[in-house]
Amino acid sequence: MAVSCFGYASEELLGNNMHELVHHHYPDGRHFPGSECPIYDVVRKSKVLRQLTDTMFRKDGSSFVAELSAQPVIVEGCVVGVVVTFREVTELRQQQENLQKAYELAEQKTAELDAVIESMPQGVYIATADAKLRCNHVAKMMSGGKFPEGLKTLETALAGKWSTETVRTSDRWIRSVAAPIFLNGKILGGVAVNTDVTQARLQDEALRKSEKLAAVGQLASSIAHEINNPLESITNLLYLIRQSESMEDMQHYAALAQGELSRVTEITLQTLRFNRYQSKPTEVDMAELLRTVMALYTGRTLVRNIEIDLKLAATPHVKVLEGEIRQVINNLVRNALDAMSSGGRLRIRLHPQRDWHSSVEGVRLTVADTGEGIKPEMQEHLFEAFQTTKELTGTGLGLWVSKGIVEKHGGRIRTRTRLGNGHGTVFTVWLPVGGVISQAAQVN
Repeated sequence: MAVSCFGYASEELLGNNMHELVHHHYPDGRHFPGSECPIYDVVRKSKVLRQLTDTMFRKDGSSFVAELSAQPVIVEGCVVGVVVTFREVTELRQQQENLQKAYELAEQKTAELDAVIESMPQGVYIATADAKLRCNHVAKMMSGGKFPEGLKTLETALAGKWSTETVRTSDRWIRSVAAPIFLNGKILGGVAVNTDVTQARLQDEALRKSEKLAAVGQLASSIAHEINNPLESITNLLYLIRQSESMEDMQHYAALAQGELSRVTEITLQTLRFNRYQSKPTEVDMAELLRTVMALYTGRTLVRNIEIDLKLAATPHVKVLEGEIRQVINNLVRNALDAMSSGGRLRIRLHPQRDWHSSVEGVRLTVADTGEGIKPEMQEHLFEAFQTTKELTGTGLGLWVSKGIVEKHGGRIRTRTRLGNGHGTVFTVWLPVGGVISQAAQVN
């Protein structure tokens, strides 16, 4: 084995100085004198040598790394020779060096990843399959290092699924996005990124309130017109009552006046309901809700010569926040009327419809106008905040708020439009009958 390893013939080795043949230089090229050779110390000092890693040389001058051991041969108390064993470990040494480099690189990458995680402005939580949790300093500031109890996103990630959820803790709103960590098809753990959306939530809520106030303000002119007509009738009827001498005529005029007062009362109640705050959903008859909203626009439709085509099929009651759905209907109807300043036809349809994907029972509302339609460049931004087709008169919040309300109720809102007179725009709203109210849907 030694002959094969060094490349010499046996005759070239036997009887010759082994140090000068195979151990004559240091790895850096300097001459290695025999007086410094640790193998000779075994003879000189009777010192056992174990697992020395050193460089040795072949006959052709090439070198290799060897692991050496040397044991003295002692006869009658005297060292008469040395048995040297060795094995080539060049490949093993290279593997060890590669492993060390890989380890150092992994440590560097881990340090870089830790630095990235620590520098993120969001709270980052990393959980392993054995339930160990680590997090960055932002997460510690947000929740003391513990994952918020109300959130199930990290648990879902450990089960192998992506998830997004928004919850309210004791003092803030937190939006969490989590994903599983896979390696070779196996789940190693999960990572969740939590963002404090309290300010965004408050700003969104303020915008929604401002839009609601704007909607109430825009209704004021219609309401004033609707109330003015019955009040004028009442004034005339009271005059007739004063002038009449027939009790039968006076009772007839009084009955008419009472009917006009009922009309004023109904309009006032609808206005109050529009701005009423509700914290719990109630079962609402959508057909009746549509009729009461449309009653507020009777005067405007007459003045603008707009034909109302109202077809309301029997539908199951829907569990919703009535004030918010009233706001959506009012917004869609008002937009349709504004799109037909020179007259046209407003079509409103209501009918039951199951969701084709989930088979959930629901109702579908359609509001269609015959206005000029919406320009293509505006269509893709139609449901974004501060996007409006009304220029000076619009807030740009109506459809954005409406979409948030509909999605909050587990529904969806869609639109299609076609440019040109007589074509117009169609909005459809689908709401589930069961009414799942999601607070998280309001936070984008």
